[in-house]
Amino acid sequence: MDRPWLPCVLLALMLSGCATTDVRLKLPSTGLPTPIPGGNQRQIVLTKPFADGRQVPTLCGVQKSGYGVETATVYCKDDPARWITDALAAELMASGFTVLSAQESARDTAVTIEGALLKLFAEPVLGPWLTTIETDLSVRLVATSRSGLRTERTFFVKGGRESIVWTDKCFNESLARGTQDLLAKMVEAVLQLMKQYPELG
Repeated sequence: MDRPWLPCVLLALMLSGCATTDVRLKLPSTGLPTPIPGGNQRQIVLTKPFADGRQVPTLCGVQKSGYGVETATVYCKDDPARWITDALAAELMASGFTVLSAQESARDTAVTIEGALLKLFAEPVLGPWLTTIETDLSVRLVATSRSGLRTERTFFVKGGRESIVWTDKCFNESLARGTQDLLAKMVEAVLQLMKQYPELG
């Protein structure tokens, strides 16, 4: 017997099952697929880890039902502030910078970068046919030097992943896309700063 309603019922069951289960975000272990060159071994002292300036440090997002009601919580498997610090350090080294810790000896011309993770929040945004898992990421960087330079910049990006069923995989792919965008913007900003002040680093 024909049951044209069966796929709809199965889809509804899948959605309800996913929506009531907490999501564990796996913070990406890799960054940009291709490094952005230009560091030329100039020194950067990176203060680790960045501060966690999120409003609710234990929360990385929310899960929602097909009706847009919050039904579960999104948690990060690791410390997101430490993770984004390490990710930026890796990308700066891949770009050719010499990245040092605050405890290491550096040249007088070295640039010190401190940071704060202001936002990491993932949630489903329901559309008429597809749902987009959106991940908001925001980081503030402050660069200083012994010569008196002090500049501050806040970065904001939004990762996205469209899907019919919003699983853990969709959340992680959305975060990965946002992470790549964020890292690219931060590295490009550091490179631009060094071009503006070629005597630094």
